Amino acid sequence: MHVATVRRAIPVLVLALAALTACDKDTEGASGVPSTDSSTALSPSSASSADPAASDGGASSASRSRAGAQDGSSDSDSGRGGDPQRCTSAHLRVSAENVDTAAGTTHFQLVFQNTGDSTCTLTGFPGVSFRGRDGARIGNAAERDTDAAVTTVTLIPNAHAAADAQAPSGRSGYSDAECRLKSVSFLGVFPPGSRDQIDAPWKTAECGSSAIHGLKVGPVHPIR
Repeated sequence: MHVATVRRAIPVLVLALAALTACDKDTEGASGVPSTDSSTALSPSSASSADPAASDGGASSASRSRAGAQDGSSDSDSGRGGDPQRCTSAHLRVSAENVDTAAGTTHFQLVFQNTGDSTCTLTGFPGVSFRGRDGARIGNAAERDTDAAVTTVTLIPNAHAAADAQAPSGRSGYSDAECRLKSVSFLGVFPPGSRDQIDAPWKTAECGSSAIHGLKVGPVHPIR
């Protein structure tokens, strides 16, 4: 009798427990307790906090790319590639001007004219020497006057620049044996930075001895 009652009660108890379990699940979902899906949705923000590169890496890369593009365009716009080039012998004319002789010394200027179609620059000292009719050098090449400041001179087409120079006048107090006077036909001039000589007429007699160092030249400067 009691055994039958217990057997009938077991199914009822199982059904009651099942109903209670279902009710608890509904209550948990309605209460807003985080589910597994909600935790997954939070994981990207957690990664962003731990690794800034993951959150703004794309934006940072774009910013760097834009910055690089701006730098590149500014480089091209800065004119570095378009800066005036050095004046070459092919686009220069040289003449000896403003000649003045006093106290055994001849002072003069080597005047450089830009004969090209574009602007160019000259910086530093020209090379200068006396030359005979056959082109052979007479005496020593000019020494540099380093007391003068070196500047870059920009020459637009047809503009001029000058270098101050000086040389002994004739024997200039030297004996014939010391001087070895020779006839000069022209000055051999190498513009600053150039290996191509330009001839400038110079019809005088100059000492040809290697023991005399009277020819001197300063750096190129604007015409004063």
